[in-house]
This record gives sequence, C-alpha cells and structure tokens, in this order.
Amino acid sequence: MTLVFLNGQIIKEEDAKISINDLSYQFGYGLFETLKGEDGMPVFFEDHYKRLTHSARELDMPFPVEQNEVKNWVKEVVKANKLTKARIKIIISRKLEDKFNVLIIASPLDNLPVSYSLICWILGRDSNSVSFRHKTTSRADSYVAYKKALEDGCNDALYLNEKNELVECTKANIFLVTGDKIITPLLESGILSGVTRAKILEIARQRNFEIEEKIVHSLYLNKADEVFITNAIIGVMPVSKIKLPDKEFSFNSRYITDQIKKAYELLVKDYVSI
Repeated sequence: MTLVFLNGQIIKEEDAKISINDLSYQFGYGLFETLKGEDGMPVFFEDHYKRLTHSARELDMPFPVEQNEVKNWVKEVVKANKLTKARIKIIISRKLEDKFNVLIIASPLDNLPVSYSLICWILGRDSNSVSFRHKTTSRADSYVAYKKALEDGCNDALYLNEKNELVECTKANIFLVTGDKIITPLLESGILSGVTRAKILEIARQRNFEIEEKIVHSLYLNKADEVFITNAIIGVMPVSKIKLPDKEFSFNSRYITDQIKKAYELLVKDYVSI
C-alpha cells in the first residue's frame, strides 16, 4: 500500500483526489521537484525548495509554506512508506480560487544501469519559455520523447534544437568531456537549471577542471572523449552511446566522469550525515 501526502494529510494513494478545476489538470499550470531520499533524508532539499519557490514567484503561483515545514512533510511521507532510499516528487498547483494543492509522493528507487544510451530528439523551443526554464507540469513533449527512447531500447532522449545544438535530456542535463575540459550547454539555451548540474559545476571548479558553458552543436560529439548526464535520481551517469538519425557515437572512456561521480557521491554522503 502506497501512502502519499496531500494538503496536510497522509492518505492512501487511491484516496488522493484533486478537483478537475485544478489548473495543472486544465492548463499544465503546476510545478514539481524530484528529489532523492537517502537514509530517509531528502538530498539537497534546500536547493530544490529554493528553485521551487523561485519558479512559483516567476509564474505568479504563491507558495507561502516555510522550508522546514515542507521538509518535514517529505520526511513524513518517506517514513510512512517505510523507505530509506526513495524517489520523492513534490507537486504544487493552483486552484481557481487562488489557493493551491500540495502533493508529495515517495516511491522505491529503481536499480540503475552502469551507463545510459540516448536517442536524439529534435525539438524546436523558445529558450525563454517558462515550460523549459521551470519544472512545470506541462511535460507532454518530454513524455513522448522519453517513451520513444524506451521503445528504441535506450534510457532517455537527448534534445537537439532546430539548429542541431544539444540542449538537455528529457530528465537530465548533459556534459561532454574533451581532454581535460568539461563542456555543458548554457542555461540561456533554454535548459532547466538543474540542482545536480550546479553541484557538478562546483565540484569541477574545485578540482580545477576547465569548464565551458556554451552553445554546443551536435558536431561536438565527434570531439567528445566522455559524456555524462546528471539529475537528482541518477546523480552522475556515464553515457555509453548516443544515436543520431544518421550516426551513432560510442564512448568508452570514463576517467573524468568517474572522478566527478565519486566526488558527487561523497557530497551526498556528507549532506545526509549532517
């Protein structure tokens, strides 16, 4: 039996009801955050809360709940489901009467593969669109692309824009390694400012890697020695294969990726132990 948190109560999943007047249902006017739970603790919760409340202000979706209160809600639902490691999802949405719904879901983590394979998916996008700069519940394009990736035997889809530039995956940010240099698309490319992405950039700078945030054309894949992707659930995931319509790239080296991955895992361990 799965238990969820909805508007102040922990209830059975099947008893969780939200009105058809909820604006996330009618217009995709909602926000969400996905976090990893370790030892019952929501990892880097403060960063996720900061992004959530920033997006809420940007989208005129007031969310007047203090950080510690939301964190306690998350801990409650994780504990209620008797989980130590968990995938946690916080969803907030507006009602017509200017109130809001809060739904928190905690589920067991899936086992992760040692590396990911990606297909490329062309997606024209406005880099200033709120649907891409914020984690809105308007995610039909991501669902379709992700489903197609799974059907093709891959783990995720990598978006290319109409200029054949790498943007991000449906659920993750992407990094390319060429020599000792780490390259990742600019936020201005219309990508989500990932919490894990920010941690990786911080780790890379501390270890004196050269970092370039720039427009990344797909031709850069010819130069890449390593590729990895990041999000809250997978952490740092090596990419072994990327399939374009006319070409396939394989990446076997993980020398720098493994250094970044180990450093990130230590950062998570330190956070949980505080």
